[in-house]
Amino acid sequence: MITLDTNLSAQNATTQYLGFDYNSMVKVGDKFLCASDVGLFESGGYADVGSGRESYFEPVTMDFGISADKRLRAIYIGYEADGALSLTISTEIGLSETYTIPAMVPGQHARKVNVNRSLHGRYWTFQIYGQGVSFSVDEIKALPIIRGHGFNGN
Repeated sequence: MITLDTNLSAQNATTQYLGFDYNSMVKVGDKFLCASDVGLFESGGYADVGSGRESYFEPVTMDFGISADKRLRAIYIGYEADGALSLTISTEIGLSETYTIPAMVPGQHARKVNVNRSLHGRYWTFQIYGQGVSFSVDEIKALPIIRGHGFNGN
């Protein structure tokens, strides 16, 4: 079992805001000030965005330290979400599957997601997406299965 570290603040990760017409943002005390070509604005957080806000994160694409072609039998995700999330798993050879993960509140919970056996590859990418959903993810564990030497490309 391989665990992905999703502690973004410990990794000094940044946040990118999409769909805003601002060219800069600064935090002053507890307020966020946003600037654009037409002026300076104070952001009220999610209330400004409304229920249509989109959010996602995508950890770095990885091969789990295993250079061989592999499948994932399942992943285990530790998360909290006030609505359903989409989890898209893809590989470098263009294979992709999307799974729905149900709301899970209050507090962090673990959920197993069985991965379709048609997915295989060396490099794997995960994207967790929420439309109008507040969520946090603290852990993703993957169970890779190395494909046999008789791999014939199917």
